[in-house]
Amino acid sequence: MKKIYQLSLSFFILGAFVSCSGESVSNSNNEHQEGPFYVEFVSCSKGSEYSNSNLSDMMQSWRMLPISSELRGSYLYDPIKEENAFGPSMWWELEWESKDVADSAWNEWVTNADVIEWTNKYQEVMSCDGAGRNAWDIKIPVSSSYFGELNDSGYFYSQYWTCSYKNGAGRNELDTFLPMHSAKIKSSNLEGTGYHYGVYFDRRSQDASHSEVPANLVWGEWAKSEEAMEKQNQNFENNFQEVFAAFDKLATCQDEPDTFNSWMLYSRDNSNYSPSF
Repeated sequence: MKKIYQLSLSFFILGAFVSCSGESVSNSNNEHQEGPFYVEFVSCSKGSEYSNSNLSDMMQSWRMLPISSELRGSYLYDPIKEENAFGPSMWWELEWESKDVADSAWNEWVTNADVIEWTNKYQEVMSCDGAGRNAWDIKIPVSSSYFGELNDSGYFYSQYWTCSYKNGAGRNELDTFLPMHSAKIKSSNLEGTGYHYGVYFDRRSQDASHSEVPANLVWGEWAKSEEAMEKQNQNFENNFQEVFAAFDKLATCQDEPDTFNSWMLYSRDNSNYSPSF
């Protein structure tokens, strides 16, 4: 956010597996649960048979596999540019109730015969490094429906700011700051944008595929479209000087965000939903 807020197992993206990213919301703002929740990002690469049609087939087949009841939601991110803080990877995001349930689901996933067949069938469409998944805790202070519902297709535009603490600050200080930022967001004129945000706190192990990327936290922002996101970007530039000054005492972020075309793949609150690519 403008100068701040920024197989191995062949293809074991769990069907035991949702910052939009963080579709960890209930059906109304009053029931919104902000977390924290346990999140995994799995690095993926497009294969020689990648196409929207084949990706749609792949996702429909994935949904026929056992989906863990502990999976809150799942999202897919396709980078708009190659030069990103975390490189040119596509990303499959999984949002869980906890690390323990995620680990248990993965253990069942990798030994499932139907999963192995599915992995082999679609490995030339998209392959992902399930063994090297990158772990985070996420808090989502603003509901995805606060400024209007997202697109029926599941598409959303996202931008991610990679950040590091400074001045001896840490997660406690960030947690204390977030209500100030959220109150300013909620008082903004963003109706119809679907805008919301979340903060990912680093839990990556040394085995994570991108453990070498320096990041204490990642600030995620999501909206219905690039145009809708630009409305918030301008809102931030024009109205958030005081909020930024408070954040700037705690952390520093990359100058520009990583941007993605993104889709919700699965929501536990709407199990019959499927995306359109």
